[in-house]
Amino acid sequence: MKIGIVGDATRGVAWEQHLRPHNIVEQVDLCPSLNDLSSVDACFILDESENNLDILLEAVQCGYHSFFVAKQPTDIKKLEKIHRAARESGCNVQFAQWPSLAPATRWMMDVIKKPTYLHIEKHIQRNQLIDLPSEFRNLWIDELGLCMKWLNGGIHHLEAKQISLEGEHPAMMHLFLRFDSGSTASINIYAVASENRHLRLISTKHEMLDCNVPEQQVKHGKISASNRMFFEKHIFDPSTAAEKAALLFLKSIQLGRDSGYNSFDALQLAIQVDRIESRLERFS
Repeated sequence: MKIGIVGDATRGVAWEQHLRPHNIVEQVDLCPSLNDLSSVDACFILDESENNLDILLEAVQCGYHSFFVAKQPTDIKKLEKIHRAARESGCNVQFAQWPSLAPATRWMMDVIKKPTYLHIEKHIQRNQLIDLPSEFRNLWIDELGLCMKWLNGGIHHLEAKQISLEGEHPAMMHLFLRFDSGSTASINIYAVASENRHLRLISTKHEMLDCNVPEQQVKHGKISASNRMFFEKHIFDPSTAAEKAALLFLKSIQLGRDSGYNSFDALQLAIQVDRIESRLERFS
């Protein structure tokens, strides 16, 4: 396959390195803009600008399978256009929703396909957040995207509470979701912690997973034949996340199946983000 990488040159070189190990990649072209792109089988769009969704839409309309590497977008109208264009053109679109694409997560999704319980706890040191309102928003949106992707159903009930000191400095966020299936998900974000902590707990009636996210370490708990609980430990390499996400995208094109996190997933997430933010504004 011939791959085009559109965007910042420094990031482009890094992504080229993620693509080179894959045998299905024959050529990689780095271009500053979509207009400079020659005939390719797929393109990677590395763009954090305000009009990056317009560039993605143009790529899809041109018939390019596209991997969109940027913060998770929440513009519903633009995402609707992209999803519609992708369906009409038959293009695969994959968004860099890293919580869903991380190696540990992909393994856990294979082990427990339909969780009944998902709990996420994320503590961040205050000095790690430069643009607090924007980065805080990205934190809970990323985790919400994972919950929606994994539990994969309609949201029957939603509760949201955000604490912002003096109304301007977000410190805590709590989300609770009950899905039509009866499964539940809860997300707690604490942005003024003394130390970093990121934990995900996933369970069914028969087994559970305990994931230390920064270390990409997972404990898999089950009941043994002697009716005792035991845990197996699995360790994944976080440095391979981009390389494996790229392969997932390319394989989806080859096999004609949906990508790891597609335009429909992104659109549904944006709709729920709008719903949550409307609720937060109403009760603030």
